[in-house]
Amino acid sequence: MSMKRFYDILGLKKPQNFRQLLKAYCHEKVYLYDAKQITFCTSKTGQGNTGSRIFKYQYLEPFQFWNKEVSFKTIKLNNGNPYVEVETLSGEIHKIDTKNINATEILNKVLQVSKGKKISVNIPDV
Repeated sequence: MSMKRFYDILGLKKPQNFRQLLKAYCHEKVYLYDAKQITFCTSKTGQGNTGSRIFKYQYLEPFQFWNKEVSFKTIKLNNGNPYVEVETLSGEIHKIDTKNINATEILNKVLQVSKGKKISVNIPDV
């Protein structure tokens, strides 16, 4: 099974051109000002791991699109506790345990650690 695309999670149709894709990315425009590297670690099995998988599906592509200077890694565990690890520009490493937490709460913790900001953008239809 391939990874779900972020626009599927948002309930959007598959973009047919770049303008539609950009509009989809704008739904999840997030800048991570104090991040050098972010590691997404998800687990295939176990209770309480759904939030971390949905967080990865919904935010990994937009994070990569809007934050070209940040390095991103994904790790899949067969069993274990999922987490998101944020390395700041000063070299500090913050490990966020994502077990039993939904995707919105994980995003808020990542934004807090990386001094990030979610920005609202509206691209009108033509």
